[in-house]
Amino acid sequence: MKRLTTRRNSRPARFLAAVMVAGAALTAGVTNLAQTAAPAAADEVEDKRDKLAEELRELRKDLEGTSEELVDAAVRLRTAESRLNEANARLKAAEAALAKANARDEQLAGELAVAEAAVEKAQRDLEAGAEEQRRTKERLAGIAREAYVSSGLAGLSIALDAQSPEQFADRVSVAGTALRAQGGVIDRLAVEQAETRAREAKLDAGRRQVAALKRESEQLVEQRAAATTAARQASDEIGDLVEEREQAVAAIAARKAAEQKRVDDLEDEQDELAQILRERAARSASSGGGGGANPPADGGNGLSYPVSAPITSSYGYRYHPILNYRRLHAGTDFGASCGTPLRAAASGTVVRAGWAGGYGNQIVVDHGRIKGSSLATSSNHLSRISVRSGQTVGRGQVIGYTGTTGLSTGCHLHFEVYVNGSTVDPMGWL
Repeated sequence: MKRLTTRRNSRPARFLAAVMVAGAALTAGVTNLAQTAAPAAADEVEDKRDKLAEELRELRKDLEGTSEELVDAAVRLRTAESRLNEANARLKAAEAALAKANARDEQLAGELAVAEAAVEKAQRDLEAGAEEQRRTKERLAGIAREAYVSSGLAGLSIALDAQSPEQFADRVSVAGTALRAQGGVIDRLAVEQAETRAREAKLDAGRRQVAALKRESEQLVEQRAAATTAARQASDEIGDLVEEREQAVAAIAARKAAEQKRVDDLEDEQDELAQILRERAARSASSGGGGGANPPADGGNGLSYPVSAPITSSYGYRYHPILNYRRLHAGTDFGASCGTPLRAAASGTVVRAGWAGGYGNQIVVDHGRIKGSSLATSSNHLSRISVRSGQTVGRGQVIGYTGTTGLSTGCHLHFEVYVNGSTVDPMGWL
């Protein structure tokens, strides 16, 4: 009976203690996770910002030669779509957090009810145990009095007054029985006191668990409020971004026809220039003339760099994200700031020096035959022109200044190379 009582009382106490230790570890883990998650979240935001910036740079490259209004609309559309994806992700995360908090709140209510019921039972058990101890102590006191009377001084006097040895033995036996009964009650009292200590520990653990659950409940209230606010903010932002996206789409649709005409006009200008250069190449080949047949050593593959600036966009086909088809970017873009001196890539004759529609201010130089081919260069979007048509120029001579005229999205030099009247990658000749 003693072992069963002890085991029954100690098992819940150990369970509650384990629950509290696990709860403390979980709280510490959540705190550490929150501390480490903050820098990670900041890094993720920074990465997304950098990715969007790179996407917008590529978009502007793809839209080189497009009207500024359309480029702005396309940038607004891409930005809105990127932010919309992020807002949808935040809304989804907030809704998941809210659902998790609600589920935990329901679970917590049940756990709290069980814990509070356990505390109430532990309190009743403790009170019942205290009553048992009181009765045991009273019994022990009675036995002590009886033992005193039977075997103390009074008991000894009674025994000595015995009239026969048998009477003396009987009286001593009665006193011994009282003393043995006292010893059993003392053992019982010790058991009850041990059970009381176990009940007190159980009650204390239960109260701590109830307090912990109530603290978690208070935290859940804050978490639910934060998740609700985050979800509402994300939802509001999504509404604004959807409207912004629709406005950008409408702006693009309204300008799409005009943009197609711009592209067609630009291609017509390029075809016209190519035809002029093919005719000059044909005349040069038939006459056997043309300057620059033996380029100087500083010419590299035949041409010198027209400006000292990094390459921002290479020759090749690009996908037009608005008109939805691939088109040739027929030159190399150098990221030169507006007003940078433009130098002739080789000696030759100026074929064109003036306004060329989407190309803005343009200078075309016919360099004659180099390495057996008729070679010409076209420099576009210039802010100023320092030569005139028909003028002869030398390699390295300043012939103009870079800018952003025509269909340009920023200061740069759009540099084209024509071989026998057809565009080629300029890097093969620089």
